[in-house]
Amino acid sequence: MKILFKTVHLLVFSVSMLVTPAVAKNLFAPAITVNDKSITYYEIGQRETLLKVLKAPGNPNALARKQLIEDRLKVSVAEDLGVMPTEDEISKGMDDFSARARLDTASFINELSRIGVDEQSFRDFIVAGIAWRNAVQSKFGARSQVSDTQLERTINSTGLGGGLRVLLTEIILPAPPGEEDAAHELAKELSKIKSQDAFSDAARQYSVAPTRTTGGRVKWQNLDQLPPVLKPLIFGLAPGDVTDPLPIPNGIAIFQLRAIEETNYKRATVGTIDYLTYSFPAASSGTLDSLKNEIDHCDDLYGVASKNEDHVLTRLVEKPEKIKRGLLKTLNTLDAHEKHFSSTADTTTLLMLCARSSFAADAVPNLNEMRFGLRNKRLENYAEGFLQNLYQDARIITK
Repeated sequence: MKILFKTVHLLVFSVSMLVTPAVAKNLFAPAITVNDKSITYYEIGQRETLLKVLKAPGNPNALARKQLIEDRLKVSVAEDLGVMPTEDEISKGMDDFSARARLDTASFINELSRIGVDEQSFRDFIVAGIAWRNAVQSKFGARSQVSDTQLERTINSTGLGGGLRVLLTEIILPAPPGEEDAAHELAKELSKIKSQDAFSDAARQYSVAPTRTTGGRVKWQNLDQLPPVLKPLIFGLAPGDVTDPLPIPNGIAIFQLRAIEETNYKRATVGTIDYLTYSFPAASSGTLDSLKNEIDHCDDLYGVASKNEDHVLTRLVEKPEKIKRGLLKTLNTLDAHEKHFSSTADTTTLLMLCARSSFAADAVPNLNEMRFGLRNKRLENYAEGFLQNLYQDARIITK
Protein backbone atom coordinates (compact mmCIF):
# COMPACT_ATOMS: atom_id res chain seq x y z
CA MET A 1 0.00 0.00 0.00
CA LYS A 2 2.86 2.42 0.88
CA ILE A 3 4.64 1.66 -2.40
CA LEU A 4 1.40 2.47 -4.24
CA PHE A 5 1.05 5.77 -2.38
CA LYS A 6 4.68 6.74 -3.21
CA THR A 7 4.18 5.94 -6.89
CA VAL A 8 1.05 8.05 -7.18
CA HIS A 9 2.73 10.82 -5.14
CA LEU A 10 5.51 11.11 -7.74
CA LEU A 11 2.93 11.15 -10.54
CA VAL A 12 0.87 13.91 -8.93
CA PHE A 13 3.99 15.96 -8.11
CA SER A 14 5.22 15.73 -11.71
CA VAL A 15 1.85 16.82 -13.09
CA SER A 16 1.54 19.68 -10.59
CA MET A 17 4.81 21.17 -11.86
CA LEU A 18 3.14 21.65 -15.26
CA VAL A 19 0.09 23.54 -13.93
CA THR A 20 0.28 27.25 -14.69
CA PRO A 21 -1.16 29.88 -12.31
CA ALA A 22 -3.94 30.64 -14.81
CA VAL A 23 -4.99 26.97 -14.97
CA ALA A 24 -4.76 26.65 -11.20
CA LYS A 25 -7.05 29.65 -10.80
CA ASN A 26 -9.71 27.95 -12.92
CA LEU A 27 -9.58 24.68 -10.99
CA PHE A 28 -12.41 25.89 -8.77
CA ALA A 29 -14.65 26.89 -11.67
CA PRO A 30 -17.77 24.74 -12.21
CA ALA A 31 -17.17 21.84 -14.59
CA ILE A 32 -20.59 20.23 -14.12
CA THR A 33 -23.86 21.56 -12.73
CA VAL A 34 -26.34 19.10 -11.21
CA ASN A 35 -29.64 20.89 -10.59
CA ASP A 36 -28.50 23.79 -8.37
CA LYS A 37 -25.21 22.21 -7.23
CA SER A 38 -21.82 22.63 -8.90
CA ILE A 39 -18.91 20.22 -9.33
CA THR A 40 -15.55 21.92 -9.82
CA TYR A 41 -12.57 20.82 -11.87
CA TYR A 42 -10.68 20.58 -8.59
CA GLU A 43 -13.18 18.05 -7.18
CA ILE A 44 -12.95 15.98 -10.34
CA GLY A 45 -9.16 15.93 -10.08
CA GLN A 46 -9.33 14.97 -6.41
CA ARG A 47 -11.75 12.10 -7.05
CA GLU A 48 -9.74 10.95 -10.08
CA THR A 49 -6.56 10.72 -7.99
CA LEU A 50 -8.41 8.86 -5.23
CA LEU A 51 -9.80 6.35 -7.74
CA LYS A 52 -6.30 5.74 -9.09
CA VAL A 53 -5.07 5.00 -5.58
CA LEU A 54 -7.96 2.59 -5.08
CA LYS A 55 -7.22 0.98 -8.46
CA ALA A 56 -10.82 1.43 -9.59
CA PRO A 57 -11.42 -0.16 -13.02
CA GLY A 58 -12.26 2.00 -16.03
CA ASN A 59 -11.36 5.52 -17.10
CA PRO A 60 -10.57 7.45 -13.88
CA ASN A 61 -11.73 10.83 -15.23
CA ALA A 62 -15.02 9.51 -16.62
CA LEU A 63 -15.65 7.50 -13.45
CA ALA A 64 -14.84 10.51 -11.25
CA ARG A 65 -17.37 12.66 -13.11
CA LYS A 66 -20.04 9.93 -12.93
CA GLN A 67 -19.49 9.36 -9.20
CA LEU A 68 -19.60 13.05 -8.35
CA ILE A 69 -22.84 13.56 -10.29
CA GLU A 70 -24.36 10.63 -8.39
CA ASP A 71 -23.01 12.01 -5.11
CA ARG A 72 -24.82 15.31 -5.68
CA LEU A 73 -28.07 13.48 -6.40
CA LYS A 74 -27.70 11.18 -3.40
CA VAL A 75 -26.86 13.94 -0.94
CA SER A 76 -29.78 16.06 -2.19
CA VAL A 77 -32.20 13.21 -1.46
CA ALA A 78 -30.74 12.69 2.02
CA GLU A 79 -31.07 16.42 2.72
CA ASP A 80 -34.70 16.39 1.58
CA LEU A 81 -35.48 13.38 3.79
CA GLY A 82 -33.58 14.79 6.75
CA VAL A 83 -31.25 11.78 7.04
CA MET A 84 -27.83 13.31 6.47
CA PRO A 85 -25.12 11.36 8.36
CA THR A 86 -24.14 12.41 11.86
CA GLU A 87 -20.57 13.16 12.87
CA ASP A 88 -20.38 9.78 14.58
CA GLU A 89 -21.52 8.02 11.40
CA ILE A 90 -18.98 9.95 9.33
CA SER A 91 -16.14 9.19 11.75
CA LYS A 92 -16.99 5.50 11.78
CA GLY A 93 -17.25 5.47 7.98
CA MET A 94 -13.81 7.03 7.65
CA ASP A 95 -12.39 4.60 10.21
CA ASP A 96 -13.87 1.58 8.41
CA PHE A 97 -12.59 2.72 5.02
CA SER A 98 -9.11 3.46 6.36
CA ALA A 99 -9.00 0.02 7.96
CA ARG A 100 -9.18 -1.55 4.48
CA ALA A 101 -5.67 -0.18 3.90
CA ARG A 102 -4.65 -1.45 7.37
CA LEU A 103 -4.24 2.11 8.61
CA ASP A 104 -5.98 4.25 11.19
CA THR A 105 -7.86 7.27 9.88
CA ALA A 106 -5.18 9.82 10.75
CA SER A 107 -2.49 7.78 8.97
CA PHE A 108 -4.72 7.19 5.95
CA ILE A 109 -5.49 10.91 5.64
CA ASN A 110 -1.78 11.67 5.94
CA GLU A 111 -0.98 9.25 3.10
CA LEU A 112 -3.74 10.79 0.96
CA SER A 113 -2.34 14.25 1.65
CA ARG A 114 1.09 13.17 0.44
CA ILE A 115 -0.34 12.27 -2.97
CA GLY A 116 -2.49 15.38 -3.26
CA VAL A 117 -5.92 14.29 -1.96
CA ASP A 118 -7.12 16.55 0.83
CA GLU A 119 -9.09 15.44 3.87
CA GLN A 120 -12.27 17.21 2.78
CA SER A 121 -12.36 15.27 -0.51
CA PHE A 122 -12.05 11.99 1.40
CA ARG A 123 -14.72 13.12 3.84
CA ASP A 124 -17.10 14.09 0.99
CA PHE A 125 -16.60 10.64 -0.53
CA ILE A 126 -17.61 8.98 2.75
CA VAL A 127 -20.51 11.35 3.44
CA ALA A 128 -22.14 10.66 0.06
CA GLY A 129 -22.04 6.90 0.62
CA ILE A 130 -23.57 7.07 4.11
CA ALA A 131 -26.16 9.65 3.03
CA TRP A 132 -27.35 7.37 0.23
CA ARG A 133 -27.53 4.36 2.53
CA ASN A 134 -29.62 6.35 5.01
CA ALA A 135 -31.88 7.70 2.26
CA VAL A 136 -32.53 4.27 0.74
CA GLN A 137 -33.24 2.79 4.18
CA SER A 138 -35.61 5.64 5.03
CA LYS A 139 -37.48 5.51 1.74
CA PHE A 140 -37.61 1.75 1.09
CA GLY A 141 -36.80 0.07 4.41
CA ALA A 142 -40.40 -0.87 5.20
CA ARG A 143 -40.97 -2.32 1.72
CA SER A 144 -37.83 -4.45 1.90
CA GLN A 145 -38.95 -6.52 4.91
CA VAL A 146 -39.06 -10.29 4.22
CA SER A 147 -41.95 -12.27 5.70
CA ASP A 148 -41.69 -15.89 6.81
CA THR A 149 -43.78 -16.93 3.78
CA GLN A 150 -41.46 -15.10 1.40
CA LEU A 151 -38.42 -16.63 3.07
CA GLU A 152 -39.85 -20.13 2.83
CA ARG A 153 -40.67 -19.65 -0.84
CA THR A 154 -37.15 -18.41 -1.49
CA ILE A 155 -35.69 -21.53 0.13
CA ASN A 156 -38.00 -23.85 -1.76
CA SER A 157 -37.28 -22.21 -5.11
CA THR A 158 -33.48 -22.41 -4.97
CA GLY A 159 -31.72 -25.20 -6.81
CA LEU A 160 -32.67 -28.80 -6.16
CA GLY A 161 -33.71 -29.31 -9.78
CA GLY A 162 -36.91 -27.29 -9.44
CA GLY A 163 -38.09 -23.85 -10.40
CA LEU A 164 -41.06 -21.53 -10.44
CA ARG A 165 -42.87 -19.74 -13.20
CA VAL A 166 -45.42 -16.98 -12.82
CA LEU A 167 -48.33 -15.38 -14.64
CA LEU A 168 -48.37 -11.61 -14.16
CA THR A 169 -50.56 -8.70 -15.11
CA GLU A 170 -48.72 -5.38 -15.46
CA ILE A 171 -49.72 -1.74 -15.25
CA ILE A 172 -47.14 0.86 -16.29
CA LEU A 173 -48.14 4.38 -15.30
CA PRO A 174 -46.47 7.44 -16.83
CA ALA A 175 -44.68 9.67 -14.32
CA PRO A 176 -43.08 12.58 -16.21
CA PRO A 177 -41.19 15.24 -14.24
CA GLY A 178 -43.55 17.15 -11.99
CA GLU A 179 -46.23 14.46 -11.99
CA GLU A 180 -44.48 11.78 -9.93
CA ASP A 181 -46.58 12.28 -6.79
CA ALA A 182 -49.89 11.95 -8.64
CA ALA A 183 -48.67 8.81 -10.42
CA HIS A 184 -47.52 7.29 -7.13
CA GLU A 185 -50.87 7.99 -5.46
CA LEU A 186 -52.71 6.34 -8.36
CA ALA A 187 -50.36 3.35 -8.20
CA LYS A 188 -51.05 2.98 -4.47
CA GLU A 189 -54.79 2.92 -5.12
CA LEU A 190 -54.50 0.40 -7.96
CA SER A 191 -52.25 -1.84 -5.84
CA LYS A 192 -55.22 -2.40 -3.48
CA ILE A 193 -57.17 -4.22 -6.21
CA LYS A 194 -57.57 -7.96 -5.53
CA SER A 195 -59.83 -8.99 -8.42
CA GLN A 196 -57.90 -10.13 -11.50
CA ASP A 197 -60.63 -8.85 -13.83
CA ALA A 198 -60.69 -5.45 -12.12
CA PHE A 199 -56.89 -5.19 -12.32
CA SER A 200 -57.02 -5.96 -16.05
CA ASP A 201 -59.70 -3.31 -16.51
CA ALA A 202 -57.42 -0.82 -14.76
CA ALA A 203 -54.57 -1.83 -17.08
CA ARG A 204 -56.73 -1.07 -20.12
CA GLN A 205 -57.65 2.31 -18.65
CA TYR A 206 -54.36 3.56 -17.19
CA SER A 207 -51.39 1.54 -18.46
CA VAL A 208 -49.12 2.86 -21.22
CA ALA A 209 -47.46 -0.53 -21.79
CA PRO A 210 -48.10 -2.41 -25.07
CA THR A 211 -49.94 -5.06 -23.01
CA ARG A 212 -52.76 -2.64 -22.19
CA THR A 213 -54.70 -4.01 -25.19
CA THR A 214 -54.76 -7.44 -23.52
CA GLY A 215 -55.60 -6.09 -20.09
CA GLY A 216 -51.96 -6.05 -19.02
CA ARG A 217 -51.72 -9.83 -19.07
CA VAL A 218 -48.23 -11.24 -19.59
CA LYS A 219 -47.48 -14.83 -20.64
CA TRP A 220 -45.87 -17.41 -18.33
CA GLN A 221 -42.36 -16.40 -17.31
CA ASN A 222 -39.72 -18.21 -15.27
CA LEU A 223 -39.17 -16.44 -11.97
CA ASP A 224 -35.39 -16.62 -12.37
CA GLN A 225 -35.62 -14.78 -15.70
CA LEU A 226 -37.53 -11.79 -14.38
CA PRO A 227 -35.60 -8.51 -14.02
CA PRO A 228 -33.57 -8.48 -10.78
CA VAL A 229 -35.49 -5.44 -9.54
CA LEU A 230 -38.80 -7.33 -9.85
CA LYS A 231 -37.99 -10.76 -8.42
CA PRO A 232 -37.84 -9.69 -4.76
CA LEU A 233 -41.29 -8.10 -5.09
CA ILE A 234 -42.85 -11.30 -6.44
CA PHE A 235 -41.54 -13.60 -3.69
CA GLY A 236 -44.31 -14.52 -1.28
CA LEU A 237 -47.23 -13.10 -3.28
CA ALA A 238 -50.38 -15.19 -3.52
CA PRO A 239 -52.57 -15.13 -6.66
CA GLY A 240 -54.49 -11.85 -6.67
CA ASP A 241 -51.83 -9.97 -4.67
CA VAL A 242 -50.27 -6.85 -6.16
CA THR A 243 -46.70 -5.62 -5.73
CA ASP A 244 -45.75 -2.32 -4.15
CA PRO A 245 -45.30 0.47 -6.73
CA LEU A 246 -41.91 0.12 -8.44
CA PRO A 247 -40.22 3.33 -9.67
CA ILE A 248 -38.87 3.08 -13.23
CA PRO A 249 -37.49 5.82 -15.49
CA ASN A 250 -40.34 8.30 -16.12
CA GLY A 251 -42.91 5.86 -14.79
CA ILE A 252 -44.20 3.57 -12.04
CA ALA A 253 -44.93 -0.14 -12.47
CA ILE A 254 -47.19 -2.45 -10.49
CA PHE A 255 -47.75 -6.15 -11.07
CA GLN A 256 -50.49 -8.57 -10.04
CA LEU A 257 -49.72 -12.27 -9.60
CA ARG A 258 -52.34 -14.33 -11.44
CA ALA A 259 -50.81 -17.79 -10.94
CA ILE A 260 -47.62 -19.53 -9.86
CA GLU A 261 -46.48 -23.10 -10.47
CA GLU A 262 -43.46 -25.33 -10.13
CA THR A 263 -41.59 -26.37 -13.26
CA ASN A 264 -39.44 -29.47 -13.79
CA TYR A 265 -39.83 -30.12 -10.10
CA LYS A 266 -37.95 -32.99 -8.50
CA ARG A 267 -38.48 -33.80 -4.86
CA ALA A 268 -35.28 -32.91 -3.06
CA THR A 269 -33.35 -35.63 -1.30
CA VAL A 270 -34.46 -35.61 2.32
CA GLY A 271 -31.63 -34.53 4.58
CA THR A 272 -33.27 -34.97 7.99
CA ILE A 273 -36.61 -36.06 9.43
CA ASP A 274 -38.07 -34.44 12.52
CA TYR A 275 -40.46 -36.90 14.21
CA LEU A 276 -41.75 -37.96 17.61
CA THR A 277 -43.15 -41.01 19.37
CA TYR A 278 -45.59 -40.81 22.26
CA SER A 279 -46.22 -44.03 24.24
CA PHE A 280 -48.93 -44.56 26.89
CA PRO A 281 -50.83 -47.48 28.49
CA ALA A 282 -53.04 -49.27 25.98
CA ALA A 283 -55.95 -49.31 28.42
CA SER A 284 -56.13 -45.50 28.44
CA SER A 285 -58.89 -45.08 25.86
CA GLY A 286 -59.46 -41.46 26.92
CA THR A 287 -55.89 -40.57 25.99
CA LEU A 288 -56.23 -42.28 22.62
CA ASP A 289 -59.39 -40.34 21.79
CA SER A 290 -57.79 -37.09 22.94
CA LEU A 291 -54.71 -37.62 20.78
CA LYS A 292 -56.81 -38.47 17.74
CA ASN A 293 -59.15 -35.50 18.02
CA GLU A 294 -57.30 -32.72 19.82
CA ILE A 295 -53.67 -32.93 18.71
CA ASP A 296 -52.91 -31.12 15.46
CA HIS A 297 -49.24 -30.19 15.83
CA CYS A 298 -46.17 -31.91 17.22
CA ASP A 299 -45.69 -29.17 19.79
CA ASP A 300 -49.14 -29.93 21.25
CA LEU A 301 -47.77 -33.15 22.77
CA TYR A 302 -45.53 -31.34 25.26
CA GLY A 303 -48.49 -30.10 27.28
CA VAL A 304 -50.08 -33.57 27.33
CA ALA A 305 -46.84 -35.27 28.39
CA SER A 306 -46.27 -32.82 31.26
CA LYS A 307 -49.56 -33.94 32.86
CA ASN A 308 -48.90 -37.68 32.56
CA GLU A 309 -45.78 -38.99 34.27
CA ASP A 310 -46.29 -42.55 32.97
CA HIS A 311 -46.38 -41.40 29.32
CA VAL A 312 -43.14 -41.29 27.30
CA LEU A 313 -42.52 -38.55 24.72
CA THR A 314 -39.45 -38.79 22.48
CA ARG A 315 -38.67 -36.31 19.69
CA LEU A 316 -35.74 -36.79 17.31
CA VAL A 317 -34.21 -35.15 14.24
CA GLU A 318 -32.30 -37.78 12.28
CA LYS A 319 -30.98 -38.57 8.84
CA PRO A 320 -33.10 -41.22 7.07
CA GLU A 321 -30.27 -43.76 7.12
CA LYS A 322 -30.14 -43.56 10.92
CA ILE A 323 -33.82 -44.48 11.35
CA LYS A 324 -34.91 -48.11 11.65
CA ARG A 325 -36.24 -49.46 8.36
CA GLY A 326 -39.77 -50.26 9.56
CA LEU A 327 -40.13 -46.89 11.29
CA LEU A 328 -38.78 -45.05 8.23
CA LYS A 329 -41.22 -46.87 5.96
CA THR A 330 -44.13 -45.62 8.06
CA LEU A 331 -42.75 -42.07 8.25
CA ASN A 332 -42.46 -42.01 4.45
CA THR A 333 -46.25 -42.40 4.22
CA LEU A 334 -46.97 -39.42 6.47
CA ASP A 335 -47.29 -35.72 5.76
CA ALA A 336 -46.25 -33.07 8.26
CA HIS A 337 -48.14 -33.44 11.59
CA GLU A 338 -49.96 -36.53 10.36
CA LYS A 339 -50.39 -39.29 12.97
CA HIS A 340 -50.02 -43.05 12.99
CA PHE A 341 -51.03 -45.29 15.94
CA SER A 342 -49.77 -48.78 16.73
CA SER A 343 -50.44 -51.02 19.75
CA THR A 344 -49.02 -53.98 21.65
CA ALA A 345 -50.68 -55.82 24.52
CA ASP A 346 -49.71 -53.16 27.07
CA THR A 347 -48.75 -50.01 25.16
CA THR A 348 -50.14 -47.76 22.46
CA THR A 349 -47.66 -45.59 20.53
CA LEU A 350 -48.34 -42.47 18.50
CA LEU A 351 -45.86 -41.81 15.69
CA MET A 352 -46.06 -38.26 14.30
CA LEU A 353 -44.08 -36.65 11.49
CA CYS A 354 -43.13 -33.08 12.42
CA ALA A 355 -41.11 -31.99 9.38
CA ARG A 356 -38.81 -33.05 6.59
CA SER A 357 -35.79 -30.99 5.68
CA SER A 358 -34.02 -30.91 2.33
CA PHE A 359 -30.80 -29.99 4.09
CA ALA A 360 -28.49 -32.28 5.98
CA ALA A 361 -28.35 -31.74 9.73
CA ASP A 362 -24.86 -30.22 9.42
CA ALA A 363 -25.89 -27.98 6.49
CA VAL A 364 -29.10 -26.33 7.71
CA PRO A 365 -29.32 -22.87 6.15
CA ASN A 366 -28.94 -19.85 8.37
CA LEU A 367 -32.40 -18.33 7.97
CA ASN A 368 -31.36 -15.00 9.47
CA GLU A 369 -28.56 -14.70 6.94
CA MET A 370 -30.92 -15.63 4.09
CA ARG A 371 -33.49 -13.09 5.28
CA PHE A 372 -30.80 -10.41 5.61
CA GLY A 373 -29.41 -11.21 2.17
CA LEU A 374 -32.81 -11.11 0.49
CA ARG A 375 -33.68 -7.85 2.23
CA ASN A 376 -30.40 -6.26 1.12
CA LYS A 377 -31.01 -7.42 -2.44
CA ARG A 378 -34.40 -5.77 -2.38
CA LEU A 379 -32.89 -2.54 -1.10
CA GLU A 380 -30.21 -2.67 -3.82
CA ASN A 381 -32.87 -3.08 -6.49
CA TYR A 382 -34.99 -0.27 -5.08
CA ALA A 383 -31.90 1.96 -4.86
CA GLU A 384 -30.88 1.21 -8.45
CA GLY A 385 -34.31 2.09 -9.83
CA PHE A 386 -34.54 5.20 -7.65
CA LEU A 387 -31.14 6.46 -8.80
CA GLN A 388 -32.15 5.97 -12.43
CA ASN A 389 -35.22 8.11 -11.78
CA LEU A 390 -33.07 10.81 -10.18
CA TYR A 391 -30.85 10.83 -13.26
CA GLN A 392 -33.86 11.10 -15.55
CA ASP A 393 -35.28 14.06 -13.64
CA ALA A 394 -32.01 15.93 -13.00
CA ARG A 395 -30.76 18.96 -14.92
CA ILE A 396 -27.15 18.03 -15.64
CA ILE A 397 -24.98 20.54 -17.55
CA THR A 398 -21.39 19.67 -18.48
CA LYS A 399 -19.13 22.56 -19.39
